[in-house]
Amino acid sequence: MPQSMQNELPSTRRLLKATAAAVAVAAVILVTTILPAEFGIDPTGIGGRLGLDALASTAPTGPSPDASPTRTQAPALTPAAAPEPAAAPVELDAVGQPVQPVDGSVVSKRAGAYHSETYSVTLAPGKGAEVKAPMKAGDGMVFRWVASGDVAFDMHGDHANSTDDEYTSYWIERAQREASGTFTAAFDGNHGWYWLNRGAEPVTVQVEVSGFQGKLFRPGHQ
Repeated sequence: MPQSMQNELPSTRRLLKATAAAVAVAAVILVTTILPAEFGIDPTGIGGRLGLDALASTAPTGPSPDASPTRTQAPALTPAAAPEPAAAPVELDAVGQPVQPVDGSVVSKRAGAYHSETYSVTLAPGKGAEVKAPMKAGDGMVFRWVASGDVAFDMHGDHANSTDDEYTSYWIERAQREASGTFTAAFDGNHGWYWLNRGAEPVTVQVEVSGFQGKLFRPGHQ
């Protein structure tokens, strides 16, 4: 290398001095300007006197104001199911079945003895006969009678101490060979039938009863 070029190149010592000077200048700038302005750190107080620390206090620390806020939607709350009411205990009747509403109006309870009976009577031509049973008010019976020929009849009742002309009729027919039904006494007394044979031949009538009536009898006959 020519001697003239060697004289123009800086020596190593000069390079080190220049580097050290640059580092020192950079350190001074960092401490006096950058730290106060960017981070609010001012160890020398120069940044405060220059007003650089105010820049750090106004610098935005959160997200950009132009950025839309991110909302986190809370999970929908599922309403808790209401507890089911405890089932009421089922009341059982005498035979172990669930108790049902009771309509006692359709039942007539009787303390008397239940029994069935058959009674026959023969009617001569032009003659009639009466068969009755003593009954208390509310007593009931099921009846059926059958005649061997047409007869007129009057189903009726009378009080125990009434006369022959005092009675209440329930069912009247002029010519019939049979009849059946149910009957409930409306008052204490004797209740039954009167049959009349208007034909020329004898007619036999047989009556059957079941219920709470008394024993069948023919008034005026033993």
